[in-house]
Amino acid sequence: MKYFIRIVLVFLPNFLLAQNNFKIELIAPTFENDSLYVGPPSYNGSTINIYHFKTISNKNTSFIKEINAILIKIKSRNLMEGRILYPQPFSFSYYDPKNNRLYETKLIFIEKGDHKILINRHNNLDYILDSNSPSNIEYKNLKNQLKAYDEKLKPFQNNDSKNIDTKQNFLQKYIIRQPNSYVAFWEIVNDFSKFGFTKSYLKSLSLFSQSVKKAFSFIEFKKIIDIENSTNIGGNFPDVSFNSNDKIVKSDFSNYQVTVIDYWATFCKPCIQDLPKLVELYEKYKNKGVNFISVTDENKIERIELATKILENNKVGWKNYFDVNKEFPKKLNASGYPLQILVDRNGKIIARKLGELDQIESEIKKNLE
Repeated sequence: MKYFIRIVLVFLPNFLLAQNNFKIELIAPTFENDSLYVGPPSYNGSTINIYHFKTISNKNTSFIKEINAILIKIKSRNLMEGRILYPQPFSFSYYDPKNNRLYETKLIFIEKGDHKILINRHNNLDYILDSNSPSNIEYKNLKNQLKAYDEKLKPFQNNDSKNIDTKQNFLQKYIIRQPNSYVAFWEIVNDFSKFGFTKSYLKSLSLFSQSVKKAFSFIEFKKIIDIENSTNIGGNFPDVSFNSNDKIVKSDFSNYQVTVIDYWATFCKPCIQDLPKLVELYEKYKNKGVNFISVTDENKIERIELATKILENNKVGWKNYFDVNKEFPKKLNASGYPLQILVDRNGKIIARKLGELDQIESEIKKNLE
């Protein structure tokens, strides 16, 4: 099932723009009595929380706090209003229950002013943007300049950090010329969400103007990047408390050459598929100074019971903690699964991989040697 979206943005006079209000008129006759979402792109992970805007609820729209998005029940005429202090990139998405699939547009920047959006259902979820929106014009031009860099990077895969850094070098020169560019800022956010952390983000962020640095989104993203920097390779694994009795502290690592921490969830198919391989690694290295710990990102009773059953069925013989207070992602900015973190006997993080078990074993061998 595919869709076609035509979006037209019309902006208010200057005296209204100063009020930082936005208004979205959504016309979608072929979606009538269905629902659409407007919010951060689905791949953003923990960075959905750095979005900052307010909406006025009405009988057809509601704000979904968990995903920081607006749910629109489509009628013949749909109006969304709110307040936005600076440009932010959103996607329009539709969930098709027939094939359990989410269809999502490319990014479009929403900023202060009037936005008129015409949506028709055709062969793909896409849009044509006819707009004088400054941020969308800048975004289109910037992506054209970044095309050669983006082609070398694959989302949610183990990319060569040099390719990420090369793109950041270009963006750093761009930011020096345009230090007030929210488009460049959000490009860094999206790169982090899709390609992971690299220290070059720190330099890129330092080049923005003070006005950008004072924005809520910048401040919150900088917190995430600082956590990543301090808990990435070479950083110290923080103390993590799951409840009054269960916790991971520095002394837990002192009796082992290497500790493998596996962060997973019951709805993550790759996590469950990787369990037999993890069990193999455990049997192979448990008597060679290697410890294993699992952290399950579940806090509901039925999901905890399911996780326990999955672990039992796979004959997992190491300690598992349930992160009922969501402490693990706060302390380590763990925003994806399966995540394996290797820690040495001094509590130093020596590797951080997303489901790359062959590389995890290579790191184990390297550190045992």
